[in-house]
Amino acid sequence: MKVLWFTNTPSLYDRGKHHYHGGGWIESLEDLISKRPEIELAIAFFHPNDNKKVKNDGVCYFPILRKTGKKNPVRSLINNWCGRLEHDDYQKTFSNIIDDFKPDVIQVFGTEGPFALIQEFTKVPVLVHLQGIINPILNSFYPSGFSKWDFILNPRLFFKNLIGSSPFFSYKRFKTQAEREKKILAKLNYVCGRTEWDREIVEFFNPIVRYFHVDEVLRPVFYEKSSYTNPNKTEKFIILSTLSPTIYKGIDVMLKTAGILSEMTDVEFEWRVIGLDTSSDLLHLFEQKLGKQHQSVGIKLLGKMSPEQIIDQMLNADVFVHPSYIDNSPNSVCEAQILGIPVIACDVGGLSSLIDHKESGILVPSNGVFELVHYLKLLRMDNDLKSKLGERGKEKAQVRHEKERIVETLLAVYKEIH
Repeated sequence: MKVLWFTNTPSLYDRGKHHYHGGGWIESLEDLISKRPEIELAIAFFHPNDNKKVKNDGVCYFPILRKTGKKNPVRSLINNWCGRLEHDDYQKTFSNIIDDFKPDVIQVFGTEGPFALIQEFTKVPVLVHLQGIINPILNSFYPSGFSKWDFILNPRLFFKNLIGSSPFFSYKRFKTQAEREKKILAKLNYVCGRTEWDREIVEFFNPIVRYFHVDEVLRPVFYEKSSYTNPNKTEKFIILSTLSPTIYKGIDVMLKTAGILSEMTDVEFEWRVIGLDTSSDLLHLFEQKLGKQHQSVGIKLLGKMSPEQIIDQMLNADVFVHPSYIDNSPNSVCEAQILGIPVIACDVGGLSSLIDHKESGILVPSNGVFELVHYLKLLRMDNDLKSKLGERGKEKAQVRHEKERIVETLLAVYKEIH
């Protein structure tokens, strides 16, 4: 069977050269699917430099040169200010790739971009793999206590506002994407997801869609280290989070929680944060608005890290905290679970499909800073509970992310829709 993927990363084409963490699981899935003798795999993706078909290790790659605003910066600037999308005019390119490879099945990763529009101009069965879903993200975009004016009037964001790249203009683009996504969701024939939440959302927009439950594989190194036993911890309580500099990922929740924990409790802690560094304008904006500097409330920024470095940090943490306002099935939570690290997460989006409250982790309300403090104190004092949550979270993750089961499930879906 010939299967063509349209992905939001180059996957194994250039071994992650052009993207940071996020998308690594697609590389893992490619590695597994491409080894199946019954599958001939091709992958199409946007790329900053290349546009020539290449075959490597049995996989046919179709890099699509991404159009940029460099040739017409004025038009690009206007598009930014107006929240317009620049990547809707690729139909001919997509069609040419389909005609070239002649797939039996097409799998599109995500409803956020233009790839899912493919279903409108091909008779080949299209399976859309749900990732983040824009419409619920739009609903949770501005954090509690913040409005667009906090970002429009902030001097630190002056230049980003001038060129249309601040969170305010991101919101405008999200609104445009959300309208496009509604049309995409309404026309879906086949979709795969992995949480009750993503099923509910897609069936709201399209009650007759065929929904298939297909879990996601993790990056290989996390399976390799999943049998590792946590080392003896230091006296200091180590909290770990992985956060991107994104407005709705809960940077403010972390700052508020760390502030309460340091000012109103006797817990000696260090909150380590992967993915953020002092160059983040968003971090400084949240600090200014909340009157809390990250250093003064026990937060240590670690910046971007390799998977091996992330694992080292996770294995030396007492608890992993995911404070996001919205998410489907964040890989960082799944990776912490499979390593046996107890997880506390805000009960948003698909998190309740990953965590059974007080059994395989802890769920707190969105922006639940007082609840977060309560459970952090509890885990600091109760090692038995901490161990139980870590062990049961690990058991749940090992079943959920079992590689061969996931591959067999996906191949069965391909056969059913073909």
